[in-house]
Amino acid sequence: MLVPSLAILIVTSCMVASNSISAQSKKILDAQTDYALSIINDFFSGKVTAVRMFEENDDLQAYFKAVSDRQDINTYKDKNVVLKSLSDAMKRMEDEQVLQVWAADERTDCYLFSTGEIVEADLQNTEWYHDVVSSGDTVISEPYLDPATDKTVISVAAPVFDADDGGISGFMGFDVSLDSLSDLLSAIKVGENGYMELLSDDSEYIYSDDIKAMGKNVDELNIIQEYKDKVRNRYNGVFNFSYEGIKYTSMFRNSEITGWLAIATLPLAEVNATRNTMIALLVFLSFIILTALIAVIVVIIRRRMKPLAKISSGMEEFAGGNLYVNIDVTGGDEIGRLADSVRFATGSLREMIDDISAILGEISEGNLNVQVKDKYIGDFKFIRDALVNIIQSLNLTLGQINTSAEQVSYGSEQLSEGAQALAQGASEQAGTVEELAVSIGEISRQVTSNAAGAAEASRRAAELGYEVSESNSRMQDMLAAMDDIRASSHEIAKIIETIEDIAFQTNLLALNASMEAARAGEAGRGFGVVAREVRNLSARSTEASKNTAALIENSLKAVRNGTKIADETAGSLQNVVAGIKNVVGAIDEISQASDRQALSVEQVTNGIDQISRVVQDNSATAEESAAACQELSAQALLLKNMVGRFKIKDDI
Repeated sequence: MLVPSLAILIVTSCMVASNSISAQSKKILDAQTDYALSIINDFFSGKVTAVRMFEENDDLQAYFKAVSDRQDINTYKDKNVVLKSLSDAMKRMEDEQVLQVWAADERTDCYLFSTGEIVEADLQNTEWYHDVVSSGDTVISEPYLDPATDKTVISVAAPVFDADDGGISGFMGFDVSLDSLSDLLSAIKVGENGYMELLSDDSEYIYSDDIKAMGKNVDELNIIQEYKDKVRNRYNGVFNFSYEGIKYTSMFRNSEITGWLAIATLPLAEVNATRNTMIALLVFLSFIILTALIAVIVVIIRRRMKPLAKISSGMEEFAGGNLYVNIDVTGGDEIGRLADSVRFATGSLREMIDDISAILGEISEGNLNVQVKDKYIGDFKFIRDALVNIIQSLNLTLGQINTSAEQVSYGSEQLSEGAQALAQGASEQAGTVEELAVSIGEISRQVTSNAAGAAEASRRAAELGYEVSESNSRMQDMLAAMDDIRASSHEIAKIIETIEDIAFQTNLLALNASMEAARAGEAGRGFGVVAREVRNLSARSTEASKNTAALIENSLKAVRNGTKIADETAGSLQNVVAGIKNVVGAIDEISQASDRQALSVEQVTNGIDQISRVVQDNSATAEESAAACQELSAQALLLKNMVGRFKIKDDI
């Protein structure tokens, strides 16, 4: 921006300088021509005034009235009076470069000089004569060759009026040497190579610094026609022209007294030299100023850009992950305020990231009893709200899982105890059935002791009925426990579904956080890592819930099998009760119908075999139920231990 501005300034300055120099040159030429004209006017004005004093001079009036030929001049009685008047005028004009003071008239056609000399005038061939006669006023003649002195002179002639009729009776005048006027004009210097010229009304060079033009008419010069026309037309003003291959500029001015044309001429090369020097000086000064200005601007920009470079470098480190970047730029200007804003932004973001890292570190260690600091500003408050919701959701979910695990563990322990008791009862039943078989064998061998054996069998059958009733009651209790385990398993399945739903929502939340981190660009890279860790935790929770669901499903299958077996055992026990009743009835009938003893013993033997098989099946089923309950209890304890790794809030 500076270079074009300075170029415009230089061009404008050059134009202004050129115009000023041209105007100054015009003023110089104008002043020189005015000075020349003032010299000419001063040179002739005193002479014109002096000669006009003789227009009504009594001595001259008497002289012109008395003489009529050359002889009369010599015989005129008051000649000495006339000569004295002329001599006095000559004395007064000695300092005015006057060569002669004279008087002339038409009748004598002679000049009477102040020296007393009389010379032929030939007035009819003298230009001033006709001008004076026609105008009746004082006239300054064109330069002409004086016949008396043989010099080129200029005459200032005035009419002498007749005292009677007011007509022109004669003439009074001063002769001035052209050399004296040239000497005055030669003192005028127009520049270094310019020149001053003075042209008469006939366009002849009265004076010129150009020797080749002196005494010539303008038409005799090898100059453009327009210049000649302006000379002949008495032009006033500036005119540019070429003469002998050189370009000039001239100022034309006309004298008010003589009507002559004064011309001051300068070569354009001399005029333009000053302008060119001025332009070169302006260009040089502009170059110096521009160089200095550029140096100052470079220094200022470097001083301004250095703190900006520090801020930019710090922000690049911050963008590269260095949260502890130090920006030491200070100041009260815009850059200082920018540095303060950057420091505040990096510090706030660093505190928020440190808080998030600390919270996620505690969560990864299993500590959910953490608090989110209130250091989140602006849109970062949404992150704080999300962290608070995640922590609260995890606390609530893991609390519920812990409670359910405790319930499952307690129910599985009770189911295991019932199954163990059932297995023990089945073992006792097996022993009892074996003893009954031995007794039956004894009955078949000891038919003779039927009554006593029947009584003993009746007693033993009563005891067996009691034991079978107790076994049936325990079996009913076991069925109720199995129903409770099945209900608890369904509740656990619902909890697992809740965990899977929470894991799904957590995954969605992590996905949204990843999208927001991606949208935030480099500034959200840290939070993207947090989102990935949350998503991994959600995946692990989902996998754990699936594993737990598989274990619970296996437990449910085992419970269903145990329930089926328990139902079959209950049916068998009912059959046992019915059989015992038949045995009691058979033993009672032994005393009444000994002939049916053998058949009854056979039926009892078959019943005992059946009972033995059923009891063995019940014992195996009870052992399997106990093993399944122990496995379920172990899985519940494992789940409780896994949940116990997390430290949750007390108010959840």
